[in-house]
Amino acid sequence: MKLGIIREGKVPPDSRVLFTPQQCVDLQNKYPIQFVVQPSEGRCIKDEAYQKAGILLSEDVSDCAVLMGIKEVPKEQLIPNKKYFFFSHTIKKQAYNKALLQKILKENITLMDYEVLTNTNKQRVIAFGRFAGIVGAHNGMMTYGRRTKAFDLQQMHQYDDYAAAIAYYKTLQFPAMKIVLTGTGRVANGAAEVFDHMGIRKVSPADFLHKNYEEAVYTQLDCQDYVATKDDSEFELFDFFKNPGNYQSIFAPYTKVADLMVNGIYWDNAAPSFFSKED
Repeated sequence: MKLGIIREGKVPPDSRVLFTPQQCVDLQNKYPIQFVVQPSEGRCIKDEAYQKAGILLSEDVSDCAVLMGIKEVPKEQLIPNKKYFFFSHTIKKQAYNKALLQKILKENITLMDYEVLTNTNKQRVIAFGRFAGIVGAHNGMMTYGRRTKAFDLQQMHQYDDYAAAIAYYKTLQFPAMKIVLTGTGRVANGAAEVFDHMGIRKVSPADFLHKNYEEAVYTQLDCQDYVATKDDSEFELFDFFKNPGNYQSIFAPYTKVADLMVNGIYWDNAAPSFFSKED
């Protein structure tokens, strides 16, 4: 079976790629498959790296049984009767991609959308996770440093790898500042990892609100720290997940003392906002 790694057609193009050259080689050695890589100038791994590893480069991928990309494939680039893997951004009935989904159906295309791939526990296997939190926290700190001129960070992608970023953190002196991090899942814990590597001390939500510090600190909020029931009944986590509209934000006190907010939660449209434009 031929598997085609397609060039990203969405504008602006995504620079990510599904498999490194070595991963392609390893998979070809393990399974009866052949990778075909469509050349791309914008991909984070250069075409020459695939060629050097012995992976076939070809502009024409029409003979591949499966075509794999990252973001939405433009309608005019879809090949009829193929199997595709990509993020279609249609599962939530996004109106702007309605025509794309209609074209997929019309052309007898089988779509495997990363957003709906789950394990046996019905948990998504491809989703925002640790590295999303790492990059978000890093870039949030970069923005704060640039605004205040207190310290200098480059965007995360400017570092060769995470280890290089961590090594640079050790050279910095952070001002006395307070960071509020929301969430306790994969994204939020990835963000917390950054603050830990930066040497920023973690404190409890209560201490964060009521104590003054002469150093940089952060606190990590669980659901019950930023929402409460509208009827003053006891907070129940699974009820909040099931009926988010029955809850209201109690985040306001953190806005009075925090210098930076890093949001690491999954947000339901029915859930209360942390704060409003009026706030």
